[in-house]
Amino acid sequence: MNKFHYLLFILSTLLLCSSCASILNRKEVNVKIYAPDSTKVVFNNQTQSTNDGEIIISPKRSKDSLRFTLKNDTISTDFSVKRKISGWFFFNILHNYGLGMLVDLTNDKRFTYKNRFNFKIDCISNEFYISNEKVIPFKKGDFFVYTSPLSAIDVFSIPTVTLGGEYFYLDDMSISAEYGTVYLKYYIKNNSDILKQDKGRSFRYELKFYNLVSILNNPRINEYIGLEARFLRQLYTDDISYTVIDEDIRYYKRENYLVNKSVDIYNIKYGLNFPLGRKFYLDLYSGFGLRIRNVKNPYIYYDPEIHIANTDNHDFFYGNNLEDHYSKYQFNFSLGFKFGYKF
Repeated sequence: MNKFHYLLFILSTLLLCSSCASILNRKEVNVKIYAPDSTKVVFNNQTQSTNDGEIIISPKRSKDSLRFTLKNDTISTDFSVKRKISGWFFFNILHNYGLGMLVDLTNDKRFTYKNRFNFKIDCISNEFYISNEKVIPFKKGDFFVYTSPLSAIDVFSIPTVTLGGEYFYLDDMSISAEYGTVYLKYYIKNNSDILKQDKGRSFRYELKFYNLVSILNNPRINEYIGLEARFLRQLYTDDISYTVIDEDIRYYKRENYLVNKSVDIYNIKYGLNFPLGRKFYLDLYSGFGLRIRNVKNPYIYYDPEIHIANTDNHDFFYGNNLEDHYSKYQFNFSLGFKFGYKF
C-alpha cells in the first residue's frame, strides 16, 4: 500500500467513524400509533390490532414515505407519511465540521419518520384522520402531588425540600401551590458560645395553561405556558473576623451575626408534562423573568468605616453580607423538573 492509498484509507476510516446518523441511528424507526380500540394496522402486508388503544410498527429508514392502512369493521383508510431528516445528521456540523455528512448522504439512516400519531374517526366522512388532540388530556378535577428535586441543590437561591399540589379547575387549566423548607437546620456552638443557625422556607404559586401551543406536536406530551411566583425566605448566621483600632490599641475580634435574606421570583415558563406509566408524571420546564433579592444583617457590630475586615464575607454568587441592607433586581432564568403522582 503506497502513501496515497494509506492516507485515503485513514481518511475514509475517520469519516466512517464520525458520521453521526450512520453510527447512532438504527436501521428501523419505532412509530407508535394511537387509535380507537379494535383498530387494525396493515403494514408490510402484516395486520396487527391495537392493544389498549396503541400499537408500535418498525419501518426501515428510507427516502420513501411511510405507508400503512388503518381498518375497523366498516372503515379502511390509507396513509402516506413523508420521511424527515434525522437530527443526528445535522449534529455532524457540531461534531466534525460537517465531514460526517459526506458518509450519511450515502446511507438511508439519515432519514426518520415522525414517531407518534394519534388517529380519530370522522363520523361524517367515515374515515380515519390524524388528530392533534392529546392522548391523555388533563380534565377538570384532576389532581397531582409533586416534588421539585432540583430545589434541594439550588445554590443560586435557597436549597429546599419541597412538596406541592396541582389542581385542574378547568380542562387544561390548573393552579398549583408548593411549600419548601431548608433541609439543613442546625445549631452549633462556636468558640464564642454563639449559636449558629440556618433555617428558611419557600412558597411557589403557579397558573398553567395547557396545550395553547404545540411545539413538539406529540400527542403523548401536554405542553403548557405557566405564570409563576416564588418567594424564598432565609435566616442564617454568618461570621466575620476583623481588626479594631482604638487610638493606639489594635486587637482582633470575631463576631457572629444574623443574615436575613429574601428572594422574590416572577417567571413566565414553557413546560412539558408527560406520563411515566399510568400514574406518575414528569414535568420539564424552562422560563425567564425577574428576581428581586433583599439582604439585611441586623445587630451587626462591625462598622466598615472604623473596622478592617479580614475576610470578604461574600454570599456566594450574589453579594456582600457586610452591607447593612441592599436590594438587587436581576434577570432570572429557570430550568428544572418536577416529579408527580396523579390521583
